[in-house]
Amino acid sequence: MRASEDDETTPLSGDRPFFTAVMCKTHVQKPYLLIIPTHFQRRLPARRAAVVLRCRGSSWIMSYCGDTKLKRLDQGWEHFAVHNRLQVGDACVFELVSGYAGDGGKREVVLEVQVLRRGGLPEPEDLATKGDTADEAIIILD
Repeated sequence: MRASEDDETTPLSGDRPFFTAVMCKTHVQKPYLLIIPTHFQRRLPARRAAVVLRCRGSSWIMSYCGDTKLKRLDQGWEHFAVHNRLQVGDACVFELVSGYAGDGGKREVVLEVQVLRRGGLPEPEDLATKGDTADEAIIILD
C-alpha cells in the first residue's frame, strides 16, 4: 500500500453490473485512455456522453466515447488517474450505479470505482506454481 487512504474501500453492492481493469501504461500515462470491455459496452450509451466516476468521496466528470470503434473513457480520465496515483498493475473495479442502457439516455451515467493497489503482490508467473499444496499456499490477507 502506498498511503493510508488506500486501505479504505467501499463495498460494492453485488447486484449491479461491473467490470474490472488492471492498469497498463496507456491507462496511467499519455494518452490516458481506458477502453471499456466489450461485454460492458451494451450497458452504456452508443453515443458520446458525460460519465461521473465516484471514488473515496470524490467525483470526476469525463467523456465517454460510445460512438467510436473503441468505446472508451477519454477527456477527464487523466485527472482521475493522476489524482488517485494509479500505477501500472493497480486494478480498478467499476460498478454501474446509474445510466443503464435502455433508459433513453435520460439518466446520468455514474460509475462507483474501487481502486485496488498492486502493492507487494508477486508477479503472475511467480504464482504459477503456488497453491498446489498446503505447504505452498497462496495467502490473501484482508
